Amino acid sequence: MVNRQCVFCGRLIDLDRYALFRLPPDYRHVPDDVYRTYLEIRCINRRTDFPDVCGIGSADAARMVYENGKPVLTTRTGRSLDTLICPSCHNEIFRDTSQGSVNTAVFFGRPESGKTSLVAALANECITAGFSHDDRYRYIFCDKTYSSEFIQNVTAGSAGGTKPDDLRDPLVVFRMTSAAEGSIVVCDVMHDVSDNDTEDDYSIALTLPFAAGAEHFVYCIPTDALADTLISLDMGADMRVRLDLDAMTHSFGGNDSPPELDIAVTKLDLAEKLGGAASDILTVRENERALINYIYTAFPCVKEYAGSFSGIRVFPVSSVSPVTDGEGVTLTARLYSAIFG
Repeated sequence: MVNRQCVFCGRLIDLDRYALFRLPPDYRHVPDDVYRTYLEIRCINRRTDFPDVCGIGSADAARMVYENGKPVLTTRTGRSLDTLICPSCHNEIFRDTSQGSVNTAVFFGRPESGKTSLVAALANECITAGFSHDDRYRYIFCDKTYSSEFIQNVTAGSAGGTKPDDLRDPLVVFRMTSAAEGSIVVCDVMHDVSDNDTEDDYSIALTLPFAAGAEHFVYCIPTDALADTLISLDMGADMRVRLDLDAMTHSFGGNDSPPELDIAVTKLDLAEKLGGAASDILTVRENERALINYIYTAFPCVKEYAGSFSGIRVFPVSSVSPVTDGEGVTLTARLYSAIFG
């Protein structure tokens, strides 16, 4: 049995029984209602007519073989197909994505919380810096969902004050060990969750299937929002965070192993400009216990929901400037390493 995990929806597929392959463009095109609904709910503007797919037992399939570990399907007309398609969401299944190698992190946050900028900054650091302080791996950014240029432009725009659009597809980074240690490939997947993904039970079930098996949920709280709530103790702000936490726990409710909750205190670069409680947050940024006490004070619901997760950690980050910790490592690099190891 050969398994691959879809990085888009999280489904684990037994290739020997359920593999699908995309047929060539010269085959007939038919509307795919399942995938079209998936795209419409996520507000993705793509064409809704997709090539047919075929798999084991299909009239178009002759046999499937493995060439250098890669599954290839031969059709009855003699065409060889090697583009694997997920039977659930019809996205491409990437190689080297077995169940044990895929690490998934889901990024939540209120509008303007900086989650999209943070996801792009984490990916951009893999592209531009390669996390040189961690010499165990080579970091390879997957261009099949977003191009490197696109991510670099999003990061540059965030630094200039431009609010990026939600990243509808996951960001995928492959980490490879050196040949001397034996070739090991790890696949890191980051999902940017938008508001309409968590509007109701239907949205959560259809657009967050990957969340059920995620190892980490990253919840973004801006420094200014945390500082303002520390001063005002606004119960409305606590209720908004409670709604987010409720959506999170609902999305992984059937998982026997709940994810870890990593709270990212974002927009740290604004703290010096804001003053007041924000300056206090900047002062204690290296003290995780002090930061989490600030969060529990501002948002008591976080403490209430802490038991729903396997653990809770806090990380101050800045996605628009290279803020570093005491060892000279950027805070985004430190967060990436904490999430994915």
